[in-house]
Amino acid sequence: MKSEQYLHILRNVTYLKKLSKKKKNLSKAEGHIKRAILDCYKYICMAYEDRYLEFENNYKRTDLSLVDNGEFLPKLLSMRKNAIDLLLEARKTDLALSSDNEESLDEAYTKYDTAFIECSAVYELINDSYKKLENLRKKAILRDFISVSGYVVGITGIILSIVFYFFPFQ
Repeated sequence: MKSEQYLHILRNVTYLKKLSKKKKNLSKAEGHIKRAILDCYKYICMAYEDRYLEFENNYKRTDLSLVDNGEFLPKLLSMRKNAIDLLLEARKTDLALSSDNEESLDEAYTKYDTAFIECSAVYELINDSYKKLENLRKKAILRDFISVSGYVVGITGIILSIVFYFFPFQ
């Protein structure tokens, strides 16, 4: 937290006599606190985005349309798109903030809160499906291994056929 918040509260408690100045200082302190919370929302949403990109990288060779009878991937993509849209909208509101406009700060706060909830829902969907995803990934790795093994056996067979054709055993 910034020291400005404490300064406003300290001024309010110690030497300000006029009620209007006390209210103004408390309002400023509240604004600083809301601003700090907005920053927390942003950082947490960025962390969720990093986790999503890590998930995407870990499962890039896995057919996610097979999870939950095909319901997982469309739901995930829809929720993520919604989360990104909400974050962009919150960011636009945040960029348009002026330092004295408490209503726009409240609007940005509400939008970031909504975006945060959607980002956390995406994260929870992935975590809730983790066992299914891991089983599917293991099957995909096994499938890839079998596929590569098939190519190796096929190429080896072709090479041996050529060798035995030109150099037959007598």
